[in-house]
Amino acid sequence: SYDENNCDYLELEGSLKAALDSGREVVSASFIIPYPPGFPILVPGQVVSQEILAFMLALDVSEIHGYRPDLGLRVFTAQALKKQTKTAK
Repeated sequence: SYDENNCDYLELEGSLKAALDSGREVVSASFIIPYPPGFPILVPGQVVSQEILAFMLALDVSEIHGYRPDLGLRVFTAQALKKQTKTAK
């Protein structure tokens, strides 16, 4: 997840919602930690679900560490996931 070539950003109410609605597997590339309380709701490698998206959209906190409001949620590209699947076999 440190290689920007393996990552992309998806907007919560835009491209992320569309990807999940289409059935695409979306995998987080970073920790997402709302503050307060400061507990992670996503970790690198975790599949993002419709429930997690709904939770993130409902958050009413002062900060979300790891989330970039200007870019969106940092996720792995489909190519990076495919490459990882091939090396894991």
